[in-house]
Parts: sequence; C-alpha cells; structure tokens
Amino acid sequence: MALHTLNFWEIAIDATQIGLCGLILLFLIRNRMKLRRLNSIRPFDEESQKLNSEFVIEAVRQQTELAFNHIMKTIEKERQTLHDYFELRETRIAPGLLTSVSKGRIEPVPHTEALESDAANDIYIEIESLSDQGLSPAAIAEELNVPRGEVDLVLKLKRLSIESAGVKDTPPE
Repeated sequence: MALHTLNFWEIAIDATQIGLCGLILLFLIRNRMKLRRLNSIRPFDEESQKLNSEFVIEAVRQQTELAFNHIMKTIEKERQTLHDYFELRETRIAPGLLTSVSKGRIEPVPHTEALESDAANDIYIEIESLSDQGLSPAAIAEELNVPRGEVDLVLKLKRLSIESAGVKDTPPE
C-alpha cells in the first residue's frame, strides 16, 4: 500500500510540474505579445538597443569566463595527475637519480645508445639466423625471450629488403 502511495505522489508532483511549465510558457507568450505591441507602437530607440547589446555582451562574457574556468580546472587536474605519475615513476625507477639531483651533483651519463643499438642488432641477426635454420617465429621468440611481434617484424623487414633488392637488380625493359 505504501508503494502505491509513493507512486501517487510522484504522479501528482509530475502533474504539478507540467502544469507550472505550462503556466510559465503562457506567461512568456503573453509577455512576448505585449512586447511586440509595444514595439509596434514605439520603435526601438538607441538607449534600449545599447542596453540590449550590453546585456548580450555581459552574458557572453560570463559564459566565456565559466568555460575558461572549467578548462583551467581540467588542465590543472591533468597537470597534477601527470606530476604525480612522473614523481611515482622517478622514485620507483631511478631513486638514485633523485638523490644525485638533490645533492646538486651531476654525474655523467654513459653513452649507451651505441651499446643498445649493437645489442638490438645482435638480437635481429640472431632472429634472422634462427629463421634461416627453419625455426618458426614462435620458437624464435621463445628461445630469444623477445616478443613474437618483434620477431615477425624483423622477418618481414628482412623479406621486404630481399624483395626490394631483387627488384633493383632486374634490368628495366
């Protein structure tokens, strides 16, 4: 029974809201008609146009300010999220780096690009040689402990380079 009473009151509130919306619409229509009659009797003067334009300018300014404030809050949230992420990442990955920076001492960084590219080259050469021995890409990935996609990419690049070399070697007709 209590559930039926709640539904009744919800329906009554909805009906009241619809009725009030209708009254507001009638009131707005009536005021609009009065404004049209008033305008037809007395044309707009410059002062009323100035007031209308000032009102529009103020409304646009307020809306722009609200949108700008919302954008600034969003940017600040994202900036804080990134800051927290990098702070967590720096402390987790390189805690020694933070202590060296805090002491004011800068240590030289060894040139590792050449070492890394040589290691990558060695892995790629090993992938190619295992492929030439007849191993499948899955077996190569498992044996060298590299992702299967990387093995597939290296083999595809090797095949494309061989094909492009074959195209260049053929004489034009």
